[in-house]
Amino acid sequence: MYPATGGMHALTRLMHSKKYSKEKMDKEIYKVYVHNPPHLFIPSAKYFITGATYLKKHFLTSEESKEKLLSSIMKGCEKYGWVIEDWVILDNHYHLMLNAPDRVDTLGAMFKEIHKFTALWLLENFPELKDEMRIFYNYWDSCITFEKSYFTRLNYIYYNPVKHGYVEEAGDYLWGSYRLRLQIEPDHLNQMKEKYPWDKIKVKDDF
Repeated sequence: MYPATGGMHALTRLMHSKKYSKEKMDKEIYKVYVHNPPHLFIPSAKYFITGATYLKKHFLTSEESKEKLLSSIMKGCEKYGWVIEDWVILDNHYHLMLNAPDRVDTLGAMFKEIHKFTALWLLENFPELKDEMRIFYNYWDSCITFEKSYFTRLNYIYYNPVKHGYVEEAGDYLWGSYRLRLQIEPDHLNQMKEKYPWDKIKVKDDF
């Protein structure tokens, strides 16, 4: 039911997106949004995404709310042609690894819709939120162009529930792709953990 792998082994998935043609590189688009850092968009590249609730409030505590956010992400990616490779959803933020389509300038519109429709559903189904001014704050993206950066951020997604104290073992956390991947490629994941430690990178994640 949930997207776990994007259909390819992690290294194969990276290689599919690493070989940028000159035409694709010429399509690079730099955009600057108000209140956001500059965004580098490269077609068919990997994008590491962090999204957060407003004021870091725990609006996503229930399984139903996490289910709705995941559903909105899946629908948004399908609509705009992005591919979910790995994901984790916690009580007040989430991380994703996405594969970009040719039209990468759709990223902002996609997350605007994801946050909008998830927020509307939460306000409708959780009366205690009716006085909240906002549900989601923003999202941040990083275009991944190096192998080490890619695998390190995959591990960061996998072990984020451990980092924030939700579980002691990453495989015990239900709301992420790691649990499903662990059933398919445990040896590969253990090798990745040793080779690309997740706790050495700087990621906006003060949640």
